[in-house]
Amino acid sequence: MGTADTADKHSAVKSLARAMRVLECFTVEQPELGVSEIARMLDMQKSTVFNILSTFQDSGYVVKNPQTSKYYLGFKLLHLGYIVNQHLGLREIMLPSLTEIAETCREVCYFGTLNNDEVLYIEAVYPSTQQPTRNILGERAPLFCTGLGKAMLAYLPEERIAQVAAREKKAYTSHTLVDDMALINNLSEIRMNGYAVDNMEHEFGVRCVAVPLFGADGGIMGAVSVSGPSPRFDPQTIIQDANIIREIIRPLQKCL
Repeated sequence: MGTADTADKHSAVKSLARAMRVLECFTVEQPELGVSEIARMLDMQKSTVFNILSTFQDSGYVVKNPQTSKYYLGFKLLHLGYIVNQHLGLREIMLPSLTEIAETCREVCYFGTLNNDEVLYIEAVYPSTQQPTRNILGERAPLFCTGLGKAMLAYLPEERIAQVAAREKKAYTSHTLVDDMALINNLSEIRMNGYAVDNMEHEFGVRCVAVPLFGADGGIMGAVSVSGPSPRFDPQTIIQDANIIREIIRPLQKCL
């Protein structure tokens, strides 16, 4: 392969990476975005963002709202997501255990997996005593300030932990661990205890206890948590809930 061919290949890969970053801007909190908004978020030229969105629109991956001139994700992505979900089957495997945890702890139970430097929420199960308040499927949140995120982050390679800790971290509340060493020390405690606690670090007034989920090969597969108003999570309850989660998901780890 000649120098020109190699350069063309690298250029194509970079273009694809830029296009994927545009898709990743859409979240549950921001389902519709305009060209200028995405350009600011990614520090890209508006013309580049427009061209990418136009290509995705032609392929059915995004749709333009004629009333707002903003874009939202299209059904083509929903179809791909369905294929991924059917292939992994994680939700179906996890659901009975999540339901048992929710009913035993009497708190909402979450299951999430690693998605780069974020948690991807796969499922949420509410106990029969609570009414579901929102559909969290597909939402993402940072690793460094969530129970699920820290439960997974603590068991990643040291180099990966150092990279996440060194990045600028948003202070979501006054309890968020934005100091590098404070986070690293907390992750060390998580490995020692076997569970993580989100002490109102992502959302004020909400505490969470999370346990890592390992596969049969010992690799991190995800994490499971229970969450609720902070007054309900005293130190004794946190330990009790962590033990309940650990015992219920233990059999799953042999077949994942």
